[in-house]
Formats: sequence, structure tokens, C-alpha cells
Amino acid sequence: MRTGRLAAAALVVTVAVSGCAHAEGDPTADCRAQLAAAEAKVRTDHAWSELDLPGVGDYTSAHWQLRALGDPCSRAPGPDDWSYQGVLALQQDDAAVLAGRFPWRPVPATPGAVSPGANGLDTPARMWPALVPFVPNGVRWMHSEEYAETQSFGGRQGDVYLDTKFAVVFFVLSDR
Repeated sequence: MRTGRLAAAALVVTVAVSGCAHAEGDPTADCRAQLAAAEAKVRTDHAWSELDLPGVGDYTSAHWQLRALGDPCSRAPGPDDWSYQGVLALQQDDAAVLAGRFPWRPVPATPGAVSPGANGLDTPARMWPALVPFVPNGVRWMHSEEYAETQSFGGRQGDVYLDTKFAVVFFVLSDR
């Protein structure tokens, strides 16, 4: 199950980072280095399903990253929440179906449009730099408030931006 692989990826990162506290030397520095490496990695597995991102269909490629929302290197107990961003290349038919199911509006292309999107999540203007190379030149993002407000994202907060010409989606998800 794809959602299981996603949970496993977050668990591996959490365990790796949590395990740092038992390392020799400066455990906090080692933990922070492992966390930085995990956050810098661009993953390409198909970890996202219709449960996580309704309407994406059987996408052809994925490039995604995760970020810790808290401090998994802290010695204080508590949950580790994660934020995710990714770029999915959809099949053209799936992009057309998704575009037809909801009202979509163009997203301003100006760099100043960095205010949070629906649910307070990031917008394409706040895309993590390592994902930018996977966005086709000339992309024109569209956003649907109705999609963001009515779709379930596998228990997470989520949002999606769509370009039908290139059949690509930019997504943001948060465990919060």
C-alpha cells in the first residue's frame, strides 16, 4: 500500500533521527546532520495514492520531500509532525478529469504571491528549491478552493495546484 510506504519513510526518518540521541560524541549535532540529509533528499517513489491526493490517478513520476514541523532531535517526548511537498507528472487524461471536476482559477505568477494557500499551507511560490527543477518551464498553476475544502487527504491537511497543459501537480501536505 502506498500510504504504508509513506508512513514507513517518515518512520525511518523519525527512528534515524531519534536514534541519534544514543550516538557517541555530540548526539544533537549528529541528529541535526541526519535530519538535514533526510530533508534534503528528493524522493521519487510512488508513495502517494488517491487517498492522499484525490484525483491524481496513476501518475507517471513523483518528486517529493519532507520537512520536520517540530524538532525530532529534542529529548522531549512527543509526536513528530511532518510537512510534505511534491511534484507529480500526471497522465494527460487524469489531469483533464481532475480539471473538469472542480472550478480552478489561475494562481498569480508574481513572486510576491507568497501568502499561504488554503488551509494555511504553502503555495507554488513557496516551493522548496530542490523541487523546482521538476516543474516544466512555462507552467501556469491553477488552484481550486473547492478541491482544497472538500477533499480528504488521508488524515492530513492538504492542497493541490494543477497545470493541465503539462499535466503536472504541485502538492503540499501537513500532518498537523
